[in-house]
Amino acid sequence: MAKNAEALAKIGIAGAMVNLQRAIAPKPQPPPDSDEPQPERRPARPKRERGEVAPQRRSTRVAGAIASQRLADGGDGADAPDDGPGAKPGRGVGVMSQEEYLASKGQSLPEGWFKSDGHFKGWVAPDVCEKLGLASSAAEAWEQGGGGKFQRKISKSDVPSILKAKGWSDARAFAASQMRKNPNAYFYRHTAPGQPQAQGEWTAEEHDLFVATARKYGVGDKWGLFASYIPNRVGYQCSAYYTQVIIPTGLILDARFRMDAWGDAVFVGNRGKDD
Repeated sequence: MAKNAEALAKIGIAGAMVNLQRAIAPKPQPPPDSDEPQPERRPARPKRERGEVAPQRRSTRVAGAIASQRLADGGDGADAPDDGPGAKPGRGVGVMSQEEYLASKGQSLPEGWFKSDGHFKGWVAPDVCEKLGLASSAAEAWEQGGGGKFQRKISKSDVPSILKAKGWSDARAFAASQMRKNPNAYFYRHTAPGQPQAQGEWTAEEHDLFVATARKYGVGDKWGLFASYIPNRVGYQCSAYYTQVIIPTGLILDARFRMDAWGDAVFVGNRGKDD
């Protein structure tokens, strides 16, 4: 025993065990009638009746489907039931136009606002085309890349095994092989070779570049091509910035979107253009 204690002392385990026991030992509590401050207790969770379900916030995709159906039925969801007195309607409930949403907040359209038909009409940024040696049009790029019939569904044979071996998803690995044939797919998930991808909040310069590109070429689809005009950003980042920042502020009016009571942009598609 003495030898074991000596060995433990040399490597510091004995002292560590003592410190651990002290740390996990229950601390003495002051008596209820003591003047010492009592430790704060977490309030008990309110009990729900049998069969009662706690309200949940729906995803924006589900909200879009709900809102689109309400528009198809000829309503806007404003008369849909909420979760109780004073409760905020769920996602997709009470959808309204961007202008109506801003008015409900006591705001007006920002200076320099403009409308979009939801389509990007440009090609890869000219400087990127020149630097990477890309074709000058979509048709030319497709033919030079081998042609064939375009399919949205990715087959296993289309996914490069060397990229799949990196642990990438099929979509990411496939997109990485499409820079010359289908640059929209490539730039949706990847920046130009050798260019790092920016993360986090957008800078004022990136915002201005986004707006200038949208004003010149349109905005709302082909996010990979759109992203080629904004260095260090990829397509899905531009798409998220559009729906989470641009649409709620009303800087660009897009009839395919509605705003719900949570302040989220809800995609309703072409149904929104009937107004």
